[in-house]
Amino acid sequence: MKKNILIGLGTAAFALTLGTIQASGQSVTFNFSDLTPDGWVNSGFGSSPAASVANIGGTEYIGILMGGYQSGSVNSSTVSGAPAASFTAAMAAAFANPAGYELTYNWYFDPNNAISPGTYLQLGSYANAGSGFYGQTGTPSAYEPQLNGTQLASGSVFSGSVTVPFTAYGTDPNGPETYARLGFLINGDGTGVIVNYTDISISSVPEPVTLALGGMGLLGGLLALRRRNS
Repeated sequence: MKKNILIGLGTAAFALTLGTIQASGQSVTFNFSDLTPDGWVNSGFGSSPAASVANIGGTEYIGILMGGYQSGSVNSSTVSGAPAASFTAAMAAAFANPAGYELTYNWYFDPNNAISPGTYLQLGSYANAGSGFYGQTGTPSAYEPQLNGTQLASGSVFSGSVTVPFTAYGTDPNGPETYARLGFLINGDGTGVIVNYTDISISSVPEPVTLALGGMGLLGGLLALRRRNS
């Protein structure tokens, strides 16, 4: 009996390790700590001009100027810096398993820096693959912020964190993909509107720590069972 329990403990430990590896999956994060935009551009489907980089409260952000509806993007051809090695792989993994991946980012907007902040501002995001697949959250988005005229006229600064499940972009039927684009939608009636973004990440869910906690609970239960049968 003890031998079987020890085998069970070993199996649980192996499953815990394997689960953590599987959950970590492919991921990429843009935090602009190298003081460059890492390939992000002020264009939805072009390759220039480069997005600006600014330090806001000790954190580096890219600034995306509201222009066309697809206002800023990065793709497999433009991506540079540390994220270049993992961007396309992370996007391909998310396209292949949208239920297991999410986009997260932090945003910041100071209406006082705009020529005119306008009467509304809506943020969204999109994902595009080399096969032609395209999906977007739209504006308004169920996941991303909207500001009304009263808020924009208040003089307040707005910021927050966003999580978008990759399922919001739909399912790509054409994989595997070797080219990808990730971008932001900015919709409003202001002029000179710049929205700042940082910690833009594509990562798997649940995070490894979630599986680790569950695995630790399982392992603890098996250890307790072993003590009762000793």
